[in-house]
Amino acid sequence: MRILVLEPYYGGSHRAVLDAILPALGHDYDLLTLPASKWKWRMRGSAITMAEQARTLHASGVQWDLVYASTFINLAEFIALAGPAVAGVPSIVYFHENQLVYPTRYTAEWDYQFPLTNITSALVAGECLFNSNWTMDSFLDGIPAFLRQFPDHVPTGVTERIAAKSRVLAPPFDPAPFDAAPVVRGDRPRIAWPHRWEHDKDPQAFFAAVAELAAEGLDFEVAVLGQSFHDAHDEMTRAAAPLGDRLVHMGEPGDREAYAALLASADVAVSTARNEFFGLAMIEACYAGCTPLVPDRLAYPEIYPVSYRYRRPGELVARLRSLVCEPPAPGAARRVAEAFTVGRMLPAYREVFEQVVDASREKGARTC
Repeated sequence: MRILVLEPYYGGSHRAVLDAILPALGHDYDLLTLPASKWKWRMRGSAITMAEQARTLHASGVQWDLVYASTFINLAEFIALAGPAVAGVPSIVYFHENQLVYPTRYTAEWDYQFPLTNITSALVAGECLFNSNWTMDSFLDGIPAFLRQFPDHVPTGVTERIAAKSRVLAPPFDPAPFDAAPVVRGDRPRIAWPHRWEHDKDPQAFFAAVAELAAEGLDFEVAVLGQSFHDAHDEMTRAAAPLGDRLVHMGEPGDREAYAALLASADVAVSTARNEFFGLAMIEACYAGCTPLVPDRLAYPEIYPVSYRYRRPGELVARLRSLVCEPPAPGAARRVAEAFTVGRMLPAYREVFEQVVDASREKGARTC
């Protein structure tokens, strides 16, 4: 089997999942990527760029058995623009997120294009894979109300058509960097926040919680490990100011080994997300030895026991206070993450890929 993989946002969890699963599959593949920035432009424009790349590869003699795409590309546009290069090739679209419930700070007509891109990609794909039940259910449940906004010619049967070819398949991670990182605990308890600095991850809520603990005089450390952007620098500096020397790291580590080492040095990992479709960073933190604290919403309840979930900001502060005063033993939550290692998930991915390709071949044989 030879797979054409399309990832216009090659960074963060999107990159980590592909880097883990593709080399392990045992199939040949061509990976087309674009840098992980300007995600809205990636969703609207990447089909043009990647279709041209696919046509060039095909002209050199490359042929594929399967197209595997993330939702950051409009798959329908790509297939149309790539033309004979992918004609008759079955496709899978993987939903790391869905735009129907993605929180936006400002609503404009432009924003309606992104849910529509998800819907058209799902309609044209042979199979739709979702990283969690939350992602799949919120997408399918949200389609009818979204389509009712059409001024006329409202499509019908869309939800049913997509649901019939949808299933949940969690994203895997590569445990190797975390297995290689020794678990080292310092004199002060360390709290990690391993998320990109954007509004949907609600960094303000996290810093409000740890600032309250700092104001109480508790002795602890904070490590902020996620991706940040230039325009967030001043906001980050203001948020971190109340922590003083408690802040021991701020910013995305240079490589996976450094990232794994920082997680392995932390006692607790926190999410304050207002939007989370799976949360690979928290899974990696669990595997590295952290005790997780996650909101009791979004995808978290289907992954984490209630003992690791909190309902309100005040409860987060109370739970953190308790964990700072009595640091937990490392590794208690590792069992949560072990189900998502690439070794455990690999058979399921192989099975789905082979099913989609076999079904396409059988359909082609019947047509002939």
